[in-house]
Amino acid sequence: MHPFKVWLKWPLAVAAVFVVVAAAQAAQAADVPQRKHVQNPQLAPELVKKTQEETAKAIKRGDDLWHDRSLGTNGMACNMCHPDAAVTHPETYPKYKQQFGRVVSVQQFINWCIQVPLQGKSHELGSDELVALEAYMNDQNRGQVMEIGVPGP
Repeated sequence: MHPFKVWLKWPLAVAAVFVVVAAAQAAQAADVPQRKHVQNPQLAPELVKKTQEETAKAIKRGDDLWHDRSLGTNGMACNMCHPDAAVTHPETYPKYKQQFGRVVSVQQFINWCIQVPLQGKSHELGSDELVALEAYMNDQNRGQVMEIGVPGP
């Protein structure tokens, strides 16, 4: 085959690859929600009420724990360093924390604060205590812009 004829086939092969890749990406994009909160606008009133009640209970429990000096063993409470969950920045997690040398979740860092500054015992991730403390932090920081991974305290 003449070298010129082989050279002419390359653009056609490349174009065919681009068409196949573009078609695959378009099909995949159609299946992925586009950065918007997808929620059924017609939620059952019972579910809305239950969600509000249970969330309020978790926030209240978190508020109680946040001010509880017995969470640790040294008489300190979360509120002593972070009044009303100030300077906790839950909207920036998960993020790198130098105390761990890796990226951690907000619950992992709350646990660290309980164990190190408060000298308390570790809680299982997802435990009622950590969920309540996280709920309180998020409630107190409501309205902050989500900026995952932003460095900070």
